[in-house]
Amino acid sequence: MCTIRKARLPEDKPVILDFIVALQRFESNLEPNHLIDHAMAEEYFAYLLESTERGAIFMADETAPDGSVKTIGWAVVHEQVSEAFIRADERCYAYLAELYISEEGRGSGSGQKLIRACENWAMENGYATMRIDLLTRNEGAFRAYQKAGYIPYCQEVKKRLLPMRDETDEELSMVPLKPVRAKRLPLSAA
Repeated sequence: MCTIRKARLPEDKPVILDFIVALQRFESNLEPNHLIDHAMAEEYFAYLLESTERGAIFMADETAPDGSVKTIGWAVVHEQVSEAFIRADERCYAYLAELYISEEGRGSGSGQKLIRACENWAMENGYATMRIDLLTRNEGAFRAYQKAGYIPYCQEVKKRLLPMRDETDEELSMVPLKPVRAKRLPLSAA
C-alpha cells in the first residue's frame, strides 16, 4: 500500500539525493547534457529547499505485507511566476518541479498520488493552475501527466550550436542555481 506524506528533513535527505541522481541518470539517456553526480544533487537539493519556502516536498512510502516501509518516490511543488503578459490571476502558479518513482514503485499508482498531493497543496494555497516541464522524449512521464488531466501548454525547442564539452572540462562548471523570487500580485492586478 502506498501512502503520501510530507518530507521529514533531514532524515529523508539521503533518499532524496539518490532520487535526484537516479532521475538524472534516466534523463541522460534522453538528453546527454544531464549531470550525474552527488555534488550536483547536493546543489540542486539546496536550490529546491530554498524554492519550497513557498512550496512542499512529498514522499511516497510503500508498506510491504510484513509491515516494512520503503520510500519509493517523491515530488516537489513550489510557486513560480510567469511573464507579465499572463493574466494576473494565473501569473503565480504551482510548478511541479520534481516527480520521481523508483523502478520498483512504478505502476503502483504512487506517481498519480504524488501529483494529487501537489495539486491539493496548490489549491489549498490559492493557485489556479499547476504546470510541469518534461523532456519531450520522456513519453512515459507524458502519459502519466495526461492520465492526471494535463494537456500540452507550451513547447520549448533547442538547437546545439557548439559541440558538447566533456563534463571533465576544466572550463565547465555549474552555475549556482537561484530560485526565482517575485511577489505575488493581488488577483485584482491587471
